[in-house]
Amino acid sequence: MKKVSMVLAAFLLLACSTKNEDQDPLVCVYEPSPITVVSFSGVGDNLIHETVYLDALTSDGSYDFTKMYEDVADDMRKSDIAFINQETILGGSELGLSGYPSFNSPSEIASDLKESGFNLVNLATNHTLDRGLSGIVNELNTFSSVKGMVVDGAYTSQEAYDTIPTFEVKGITFSFLAYTYGTNGIRPEYSYEVSYFDDAQITSDVQRAKEISDVVIVSAHWGDENSFVPNSFQRHYAQLFADLGVDVVIGTHPHVIQPVEWVSGEMGNRTLVVYSLGNFIGGMLTTNNAIGGMIQFDFVKEEDDIYIDHVRWVPLMIHFEGNAANINAERYNYKSYKVSDYTDELASKHVLNGYDGNVVSLDYIHEITDRVIDASFLE
Repeated sequence: MKKVSMVLAAFLLLACSTKNEDQDPLVCVYEPSPITVVSFSGVGDNLIHETVYLDALTSDGSYDFTKMYEDVADDMRKSDIAFINQETILGGSELGLSGYPSFNSPSEIASDLKESGFNLVNLATNHTLDRGLSGIVNELNTFSSVKGMVVDGAYTSQEAYDTIPTFEVKGITFSFLAYTYGTNGIRPEYSYEVSYFDDAQITSDVQRAKEISDVVIVSAHWGDENSFVPNSFQRHYAQLFADLGVDVVIGTHPHVIQPVEWVSGEMGNRTLVVYSLGNFIGGMLTTNNAIGGMIQFDFVKEEDDIYIDHVRWVPLMIHFEGNAANINAERYNYKSYKVSDYTDELASKHVLNGYDGNVVSLDYIHEITDRVIDASFLE
């Protein structure tokens, strides 16, 4: 996609017509050019540790995660496209719920994400095979029962694996592709169960996607855990995506935030690459793992040109309280906050504040965010 250099020019068309000799010889009229704007918001890892799903347990034995998501729900509902990485498999209670290291999460998460405004979900993670093919079957059945959700990354057939998910918003057709670096050493029963990074496969997928859509969005599950810096694997694939003409890459997995960059492709295009949004919800036990981000931008269509504009990073913070003396078992009041809504009073209640040398404060959150995210993307 190519962004025009003069935004003002995008809103005007110059139409000139010759009049007869009794009128001005040339009359120029400015008319509005039709412009379509599709808004996008995305967050990182929905990482459902045991203490997270126990905190969502209700009196009737079901699970409700909507309170954890409510501070970003308005942003998601107002966005035309709202992305999240479903880090853990939604195999449901029938397969036995569990947390780290082999996860299985309540199926209610799918409908709770929908209620909270999400409609685009990555399923290709290193935990996709934690419950084998049965977990994938249950997860896909759960999402298929929730209308209006587009998912990719996990499959139950070769036909599904070969299909490029597409959806239309305001007359613009989007393709969605998802890949993971691996599945924690677990091998799939069938090769089609998960989308893995592979140069040839990605090249084929993107080429096919560009034939049937106007915009290509990629979810990339990659990178080194707890590293704020993209590794060579990420750099390689970011460049490949750019060279293939992918429009935006949304990165997840490191469990901490990583930079946002424009990567130039060999065709003269620019691809927006968000290397890692960090965690959105999760119970990891460092402040760095609790600091995340929400990426927001617009896809703008003007005549035959589509470009990305108004890119901004919104800092997020996972809040949870508990008993520091028994922190592995007693954690509760989980909620993801926009940092603009977070307070030092809340931070003082965070169970990580003072635990094992951790500091939770607005100053520290901003320090990490400012260190990692270029100022041009911050509010």
